[in-house]
Amino acid sequence: MKMYSFRYIFPQAFKSMKNNGWLTAAAIMTITISLFLCAFFWMIIVNLNVNATEIEDDVRVMAYIDFEVPERDYEEIELTLKNIEGVKSVEFVSKDDGLLTLEDRFNDTDLLSTLEGDNPLPDMFSITAVDKQYVSAIAEEVAELDGIYHVRYGEGTVEKLFTMTDTVRKASIVVMALLGVAAVTLIAMAIRLTILGRKKEIMVMKWCGATDAFVRWPFFLEGMMLGIFGAILALALALILYGQVFSYLTATISFATIVPLSQLWPSLTLFIIGSGVVLGAIGSLIPLARFLKV
Repeated sequence: MKMYSFRYIFPQAFKSMKNNGWLTAAAIMTITISLFLCAFFWMIIVNLNVNATEIEDDVRVMAYIDFEVPERDYEEIELTLKNIEGVKSVEFVSKDDGLLTLEDRFNDTDLLSTLEGDNPLPDMFSITAVDKQYVSAIAEEVAELDGIYHVRYGEGTVEKLFTMTDTVRKASIVVMALLGVAAVTLIAMAIRLTILGRKKEIMVMKWCGATDAFVRWPFFLEGMMLGIFGAILALALALILYGQVFSYLTATISFATIVPLSQLWPSLTLFIIGSGVVLGAIGSLIPLARFLKV
């Protein structure tokens, strides 16, 4: 496309956006809301997936030693555990170490005084499997050993987390599909009003030999600019909100991993801006296709 065409296209696109006034604002606002919600759900899903993966990779079988078992028998129990098929490593965790872990998890360095100075936790063995598929079998075998009164592992935890992630993902797709339709509709309405307002001018251009592409480009560009403006606003709001939420959650939650903004913003920016361009392009193509058939 020649340079003079660009000098015509861009001013016409901005002029149309200005003339449409409230409809332009409504289209941009709808795109902003749509893409902001998309970013919101996407950031939740990313964090859920990260935590689900960490839990899955760190599933351990916790074997609690009976209080009546003397410490001299611990070595024999540990050796038996190491010989179970699928066991990668066995780590002894004293009740004092277990208490320290609880204090770190709940951010309470004075937990023992709350328990009136008596540590009720048992000694235990933390068993790591060579692969997660062995965890269930290891737990069943450990539960049958003498001196072990209880076995616990993260059965169902990862599955529940993935189920929740999948539910959030499906809900976000439905919401974004509906809002995307609304955004495309408003963009199409804005472009249609512009076309109707300049119908005579366009017909004269066609009679003078203007190509369909020359006529189409200003409206197509207008639709994409509506999408880009809405995407920029949505991205700015999402990044500001996530930055605030990240600071709050990292200061108050110690048992979950919160993905830092520095790892999120590159892919999020590409996704949101790209979605804005696509929504704008689709919204402009609908009325253009109809007009050019007339």
